[in-house]
Amino acid sequence: MKTLFSKSLIVATLSSTLVLAGCGGGSSMSNEQLNTIVGSVVGGAIGHQFGKGDGRTVMTIVGTVLGGYIAGQMGRNMNAYDQRKVSGALDNAPNYQKVSWDNNDTNSEYSFTPINTYEGNVNGQRSQCRDYVLDVRDKRTGQPMQVQGRSCRNAQGQWVAVN
Repeated sequence: MKTLFSKSLIVATLSSTLVLAGCGGGSSMSNEQLNTIVGSVVGGAIGHQFGKGDGRTVMTIVGTVLGGYIAGQMGRNMNAYDQRKVSGALDNAPNYQKVSWDNNDTNSEYSFTPINTYEGNVNGQRSQCRDYVLDVRDKRTGQPMQVQGRSCRNAQGQWVAVN
C-alpha cells in the first residue's frame, strides 16, 4: 500500500510539473512558472527529510506546496533587471554588505546580502559559491518575504542557484 501511495505521489508530482510546464503556451516558461517547478521539487526534497512513515509523506507534500509557492512568488517579482542586480552583488559585494534597489516595473523593493563565500562543488567541478539572504517587499501590499539561498558559478562563469 505504501509503495502504491509513493508511486502515485511521484506520478502526481510529475504530472503537475508537465501541466505547469505546458502553461508556457508553446514558448519559454516565465520566471514564475520555472521557479514554481524548481521550488516544488526542492521543497519536496527538503520536506522528505522530516518525519517517518505517513508523516514523511505529509512533510514531502507540505514541502512541495510551500517550496512551489515561495519560489513562484519570487519568480513573479524578479525580472532581468533584478537578476542583473543579484549577479552584480554576488560578483562584487563583500560578505555582509547589503545591496538594495527598487524595481518600479514589478513594484518591489529588494535587499540582497551575501553572507558567506567559499569554494564548493557544482556538477563535480570546484566552483566559487556564496550563501545569501534576499529580502523582498511588495510595495503594493507591503508584504515582506525572505529567502536564504546559495549560488555557485557554473562552467560558463554565471551564478546559478544550488541547494
